[in-house]
Formats: sequence, structure tokens, C-alpha cells
Amino acid sequence: MFKKVIQSIEKVHYIKFEKDELLLESLTQYAKDNNIKTAEISFIGAVQNVNVMYFNQSKKEYDKHKFEGGYEVLSGLGNVSILEGEPFVHVHMTVADKNGNAFGGHLDEGTKIWLIEAVIKQPTFFGKGIERHFDDELCLSVWKD
Repeated sequence: MFKKVIQSIEKVHYIKFEKDELLLESLTQYAKDNNIKTAEISFIGAVQNVNVMYFNQSKKEYDKHKFEGGYEVLSGLGNVSILEGEPFVHVHMTVADKNGNAFGGHLDEGTKIWLIEAVIKQPTFFGKGIERHFDDELCLSVWKD
């Protein structure tokens, strides 16, 4: 794993995740290992398969989608906050297939990395970090007021 960290009013982590690692799981483990409680995440690269979810607002549950094969990651954007005392990584990802067709959704576990270059921007002025709580109306864990 390539890693470079720069600190100013924010600590910036530049990370290259290796082939065959799992994307969401690797981002989450990195956040835990580096005590990241609040941050912005962005990444580009390629994956060997795609597992994404779509939140069905009428049913108030996630529909899961799995796509096999190689895909180019056009954009991965998200954040880290605290859920039940642990860093929680929330990312949406857009990918393209070999014909240039793009799709995406909420990143799910099991997406295997081909190559990912990620940037995690961690503000240094947060103490305990932004926390999440379950919103009964939305049926989602969201940032706590």
C-alpha cells in the first residue's frame, strides 16, 4: 500500500489500495487504523466487480445490485463519520463498462479492487467527530443534529 499524509488545518491521506483488496472494507479499515472520525473521501481507479445499492425510498430499504467484470471508476465520493462509536464510511461510486456506459450507487461490501487511488481529507479541528443516528422517518442512519 502506498501512503502519504500531509497535515495543515486538515490531514490529507493519499492512499493507493492494492489489487484484490475489497474497496469498502479497505476504506473502513484504514479509517479505523488511523483513528479517522470525520473526513471527506474521493477516489478513482478500477474495480474487478461492482457491488452497489440503491435506497428505495418507497420501501425504505436497499435494493442490492452486483455486476461482474472489470469497470473503470469514474468517481468515488463520500465521507467518514461515527456510527455506534466506530468510523463509518459512506461512499457513492460511479463506474463505466468497456463500452462507456456509466452507472453507480451506494458502495456495498465485496467490491474487489483492481487499482484505487484515494484521498481522505481529515479536518484536524474536530474533537469527537460527526456522529450518526437512526432517523425513524427516513429509516437510515444520518448525521446527528
